[in-house]
Amino acid sequence: MKLAYAIGTPDTNSKMLAYCGKTEDVLASLKEIGYAGLELFVRDPKSMDVQLFSHLVERYGFEVPAIGTGPVVSEDKLTFASNDESVRVAAIERTKSIIDFAALFQSQVNIGKLRGDIQKSNENQSREWMKYAFETVCEYAGTKGIDITFEPQNRFVINNLNTTQQAIAWIRELNIPNLYMMMDLFHMNIEDKSIVTSIIEAKNYNIHLHFTDNNRGVPGTGHIDFVEIIRVLKALNYNRYISIEIDQIPDSYHAAKESFEYLNNIIKGE
Repeated sequence: MKLAYAIGTPDTNSKMLAYCGKTEDVLASLKEIGYAGLELFVRDPKSMDVQLFSHLVERYGFEVPAIGTGPVVSEDKLTFASNDESVRVAAIERTKSIIDFAALFQSQVNIGKLRGDIQKSNENQSREWMKYAFETVCEYAGTKGIDITFEPQNRFVINNLNTTQQAIAWIRELNIPNLYMMMDLFHMNIEDKSIVTSIIEAKNYNIHLHFTDNNRGVPGTGHIDFVEIIRVLKALNYNRYISIEIDQIPDSYHAAKESFEYLNNIIKGE
């Protein structure tokens, strides 16, 4: 297991559960703390200097295990299940441009709120729109050798694919070879009966994890049992990345440092 920290790329503007600021300063701080990876929260790669950004990532020696698409929704209001066809088309095209960006790092691309809410008055059609978008972006990602993940999120954030079990059923229904899931402890703590049981059930479907405590704070400041979760992940031979996605309190540097020190000690068994 290796630790990554979520950061906002230069094209993003909204507040996020991520380290934001001048890219080189952010990377220098995370490197000094000891992180090996970055999870990039991206809005529109075409609005940033991709060459400069990728050069900085390479210079500091980071891997990029995952790219998140949350800012596409929070800033540009694009979703796969929108009632507006032009919005749905734009959401798919934006995702394709993010896949192109992800190919520079061979990163998975994660779909969270980007999938959109299912419209209760038009439920079957909404699901078909969402399904079509997943099939389309996965097919495009496959041409680039990129995996697509989606994140089960709690009912207060989105009205579909809330639990791990619903996510597993969605993967089985779509039966797309490069579609997986990304698990987030914050959402699992709300929706799943047992975090540990869900991790075990999803072992063949999950390829990334978001760590945060139940209060969205630094791991170890709430009531989630990280010792037990990491023990189970080790037993399952999970050797992929864990990303820290938390409130940046008291500030990003201290949140990142405290998270790394707490989790790294558990992973090392100290």
